[in-house]
Amino acid sequence: MELGSIFLAALGIGLLIFIHELGHFLAARAAGVRVEVFSLGFGPRLCGVPWKGTDFRLSLVPFGGYVMVAGQDPSDQRYPSQVSLHSKTLGQRALFWSGGVLMNTLFALIVFPLVFHAGVSFLAPVVGTVEFGGAAWEAGLARGERVLAVAGKSMYSFENLAVEVALHGNRPVQLLVRGVDGGERLVTATAHFDAERGLYELGIRPSMAPQAPTLLVVEGGAAQRAGLQTGDTLLSINGVAVLGETFGPALKPLDGTASEPVVVLVRRGTQELAITVAPTVHPEPSPPRIGVAALPRRVLGIRLGDGFTNRLGLQRNDIVLAIDDRPFLSGDLAVVRDGPERLRLHVLRDGREVVLEQTASKAERAVLAEHVALTRADTVLLQPTPGSAALDAGLRSGDRAETVDGTAVREWSDMRRAIERAGDRPISMTVRRVRSTALSTFYDPAQKDLPMEEVVTVTITPRRNTVYDFGFSPQVAELREETKATSLFDALRLGTVCSLDLVKQLYVTLKRLVTGDVGAKNLGGIIRISQVSYDAAQRGPSWFWYFLALLSLNLAFVNLLPIPVLDGGYLMFVLIERVKGSPVSTKVYGYSQVVGLVFVLLLVLFVTYNDILRLL
Repeated sequence: MELGSIFLAALGIGLLIFIHELGHFLAARAAGVRVEVFSLGFGPRLCGVPWKGTDFRLSLVPFGGYVMVAGQDPSDQRYPSQVSLHSKTLGQRALFWSGGVLMNTLFALIVFPLVFHAGVSFLAPVVGTVEFGGAAWEAGLARGERVLAVAGKSMYSFENLAVEVALHGNRPVQLLVRGVDGGERLVTATAHFDAERGLYELGIRPSMAPQAPTLLVVEGGAAQRAGLQTGDTLLSINGVAVLGETFGPALKPLDGTASEPVVVLVRRGTQELAITVAPTVHPEPSPPRIGVAALPRRVLGIRLGDGFTNRLGLQRNDIVLAIDDRPFLSGDLAVVRDGPERLRLHVLRDGREVVLEQTASKAERAVLAEHVALTRADTVLLQPTPGSAALDAGLRSGDRAETVDGTAVREWSDMRRAIERAGDRPISMTVRRVRSTALSTFYDPAQKDLPMEEVVTVTITPRRNTVYDFGFSPQVAELREETKATSLFDALRLGTVCSLDLVKQLYVTLKRLVTGDVGAKNLGGIIRISQVSYDAAQRGPSWFWYFLALLSLNLAFVNLLPIPVLDGGYLMFVLIERVKGSPVSTKVYGYSQVVGLVFVLLLVLFVTYNDILRLL
């Protein structure tokens, strides 16, 4: 099955390359230009068939392809002018260079209506997990709600939803949402930028399918010895249902830290079986760790609809330094629940201290704790985890790391690398510590010489924790829905809308790449295309052909970019000739080809590097 999918994926990519070059071939014949070579792949010729003066060949390097015609290079005078490209009219040359783009576009316009007529299965645009502090959490979206439209545009898939939100950048966007009760409402959300992924996101995950997950059981593992089988339907663990809101809590005993047996309830055929599985010790313990986390103090998100939080004036990215004139060292806003009648928050905003004050009742303090989400700030403030080596060595919450084994640490990544280098051996960490937690003055850990601070050195011996393995994992299906046209006209409409949407998304994506709203790390090359093609082939024929149509439009769009050596670059030269009345000089043409080739090669190297990072 896997070999068949790999073959089908490779065949699909080859088909798109063939279609693109066929467009050039047909355009050349229509313009009366001699076609010397029609090649799939680059480099040395492997095999081929000469036919009507054209060498149809397969070449060694199986990435892309090309059509070589007489007079493609203006300096080429080997053939009579009547069959050479450089002697043809501007319109004929423009037709030749746009032939591949037109064929790829035509392929998409034909395939899209066909697959929508057959029906295509997409991830449903239904909210699953809502990340605490994310844009969806701020806007009040909840599990099970369906996003019907983004900025007035109907959503037919979760993928479509994610793309539309990402392309809106950091601008507020209106979402039309249908709740689980069937009621509809408008929600305004402002996406957060995920630096790791290089995208603006709502902070939601797809909804799970309503059916219980099935089991994947490891051969010879604890679960198989206890009697579980691959394909069993998992109903509950220790009496907690593995479905919906209780999915996460149910899987908690399997996180690798628990050594206690679990009772697994499964359905096998018409039987329900309760099987007790005792874990085995994994042969490889966890990596050495000292047990510290970054102290959460930066405001990640503020949930809408709370008048008190709005009056207080707290903003996203504020760093909470002190609450009621006491340094904020716990990382948990639960400490704000109790305090005097007038709440005082010291925050760091754009590099300067801001004091926020507001009369606050106990209920309003509780609402503030629930409506504000924190994440770690840039400063290396530490929070030892319970029972960790760092806590046992004397590290305290709020300590600011200065050095690790004599190496200065300025960022969290510096400290992580220093600890990883130490391995299992004890490390010496120097920290700055507040002497009192009852300061009546503003505490700014960015200042290094506060009179109320002391320098402390602790020795921490990293620990390797035992990892427990139960030998099974649940295979969760995501909620999918089929989009199917009700008539031929509807199929044509859906195909046209999908094509226009994709062209718009490609344009906006390119624009966002330039402005930085979409990270360049999202660009993918041949490895990524092969992976996605393989996944598409495994999801069935409709989805595979849908993906090929998407890829075909992508290929057409990229080839239209005004970069020398691409079709768009040659069309740019035709346009310049039209405007100035004469072709560009041979010298300019030659240099531009070299520059364009270097740019494309560097781009290929960059996206391949991105692909390899994804694999690793």
